[in-house]
Amino acid sequence: MEEHWAPEEGAGQGLAHHLYQEGLGGPLRWLENCLRRTAGDREEDGVSHPVPLVPLSEENEDAMEDRRFRTLLRQLGLRPPASEQESFWRIPAALTPQQLRHAAASIAHLGPDPPGPPQCLLEPPQCPQDPVPGEGWDWGCGSGAGGVGAGLGSPNRGADPDPLLCPAAEQPLAGLGSDSE
Repeated sequence: MEEHWAPEEGAGQGLAHHLYQEGLGGPLRWLENCLRRTAGDREEDGVSHPVPLVPLSEENEDAMEDRRFRTLLRQLGLRPPASEQESFWRIPAALTPQQLRHAAASIAHLGPDPPGPPQCLLEPPQCPQDPVPGEGWDWGCGSGAGGVGAGLGSPNRGADPDPLLCPAAEQPLAGLGSDSE
């Protein structure tokens, strides 16, 4: 059974700022995007399921192993793997779209961006494979489609209650979709 704990307003803001300064801006943007996409999916579907945070890049994988990053996840109301059968942290089903957006806003980077393309977007970036609205494909993090491996390069249709992975803001892995891995 899942805990019903809600993060406080602005939870994680100070720690997120410190993590940005420590060079964890990429994983924080990935986490922010996952929270926003899950909020949108929950509003759209009207159903909440736990959503695993699956780090597909080495940078995000390293962040998920960082003690301070895990502390931030807890402050935001996310939960660690509950058993040996779970490998990934989860966005609990109990968190409302509004709570998820507040959590995302609390970790959004407000300072100057590093050189390169703009990172602070009003809308989360769309996957290049995202369909036009209304086609019914589910990508990235959120509820409503396939189980383990669902978000790893194949779209899902339907309303299977298993959660999706959350790779939306990560850099694609070399060889993703190849038979070599």
